[in-house]
Amino acid sequence: MSWLGFLVGMVVFGRGMWRGVKTQQLLGIGIAFYALAMRQFARLGVSGVRVPMTTDERVWAATFAVAAGTAMLALLLIIMKQPRDSAKTHRRRVIGLCVSAVSSTVVLRAVSWLPGPELLPSNDFLNAYGADLRVVIYELIFAAWLGLPLGALGLFVFRFQRGITRWATFAGCVLGVGWAGWKVAGTAVRYFTGEVIPLESPVSVATGLTALTLLVSGLLSGQISGALRRARETREYTLARRADDERHATPAPDSANSPAA
Repeated sequence: MSWLGFLVGMVVFGRGMWRGVKTQQLLGIGIAFYALAMRQFARLGVSGVRVPMTTDERVWAATFAVAAGTAMLALLLIIMKQPRDSAKTHRRRVIGLCVSAVSSTVVLRAVSWLPGPELLPSNDFLNAYGADLRVVIYELIFAAWLGLPLGALGLFVFRFQRGITRWATFAGCVLGVGWAGWKVAGTAVRYFTGEVIPLESPVSVATGLTALTLLVSGLLSGQISGALRRARETREYTLARRADDERHATPAPDSANSPAA
């Protein structure tokens, strides 16, 4: 599913590049990077053999989530821009978004350099190292770039879309926010109480994969339905033009050639 999501994202991005539509480009980037983030976690699975992940792989997954969240929020900034918003105001929002994304990426990489015990590869990262402040910082940044962009996207889609696009995308966003909430709650419980959460990792991965599936399905259905609608409108316009051309090409009866009364 992760590679399918990445492929869908690249197709949407390429289509946006071909047509010069910035919103489609950002949407494609967001889908592709969320898929790459989930691809990192796919090896953990929810059953069978679960391959441990290194800390560096987890940092890359969180970095992909930051990139995806940035693209989604930039997309919403473009769509929700009001006519009364000045260019300066819009530019300030974009700069703030970029600064937040870059700062988060730097912090994600920097916390792994802080002094502390070595974080060995693990398939149950939070339970193994949740008492480490470095892990808490990582989890909270990751959760923020999952929950906030997907929450904003879900509200927008629920308000302005209809049909399967609305419900599938909204459900995916709700699960994405739930995934972020699960990570925050699990981090808090593990850090402050020291309690182990037996199903933390399987539930996290299953929720993430389900959210990605619904999100990609909903957004893809919107792209497909939009393409079909435009194709139908183009065909109807072409047929109407052809009928109009044929009507004008047929010479009207000439009264001068009619028999005299």
